[in-house]
Amino acid sequence: MTTPKFKTIKAHDHINIRVAKYESTTAPIGVVQIIHGFGEGIGHYDDVIDFFTGHGYICVMHDQRGFGEMPDLTPIQRKSSQGIAPSYNHFLQDIKILYNNIRKWYPTLPVILFGHSMGGNIVSNHLLEHAKDYDKAIIQAPWLRLYNPMPKIAVPFAKLIGKFSTKIKIKAKLGMHFITRDKDKLDKLLKCNFFHTKLSLKLFAEISIAGEYAIIHAAQIPIPTLLLIPGGDKIVCVKAIREFAVNAGSNFHCIEYPDAYHALHSDIIRDEVLNAMLTFCKI
Repeated sequence: MTTPKFKTIKAHDHINIRVAKYESTTAPIGVVQIIHGFGEGIGHYDDVIDFFTGHGYICVMHDQRGFGEMPDLTPIQRKSSQGIAPSYNHFLQDIKILYNNIRKWYPTLPVILFGHSMGGNIVSNHLLEHAKDYDKAIIQAPWLRLYNPMPKIAVPFAKLIGKFSTKIKIKAKLGMHFITRDKDKLDKLLKCNFFHTKLSLKLFAEISIAGEYAIIHAAQIPIPTLLLIPGGDKIVCVKAIREFAVNAGSNFHCIEYPDAYHALHSDIIRDEVLNAMLTFCKI
């Protein structure tokens, strides 16, 4: 397992962002900036990181707000902060700030942006504004809509509540057994002390709105992008991802794995998926 080097960088609002850098085991040929999914954080992408660092890439990722270890907080503070961020836009600004630091650390290397699930939603929208920063992008199982659709009133209601408070949250009722078909990987994830399924109503509304926006504007993502679709996903809506793919431009390369579950990088076909990522990165 690749050993991370941890750093702390300052966000635009002076909040500490926890960052992990994973150095390549050979002379580096590029950087993969990883944007994790809902409930996750640093430490949940070991398979991806070990694979890429073993093939000449440096991996860099951060704990998104409301997720991960939150080492500056006490256990009680961390629990109350889970799933909470001032806004969806703060996710986007944090990605930009980390990218600026990556450019300082590795000024000559190409950078590839990778996002999974909620991270895929965020990456899709970030690329609509900042694609020029990156050489390529990989979007895996993006949360554009949920598999089990919410009532039509849910998003407007959550948006209204979010205007009054960023701290009112819910515990998402997801089918955890649909994350991956690899039982050992699933058990490890669910036993992690930092994994959770909490999300503020404000963020739920903003993520949902951002998902629809990404679907509509997919063609405006101008860089080579690999879209990975798990055909057996019962956490996010596969139909929405396919709609996103149809709307995308010719620079999108889409691969669907018919029976795969949500976390392709941890599923039983992960070797096939990781090799597809690597091939795309080297083209």
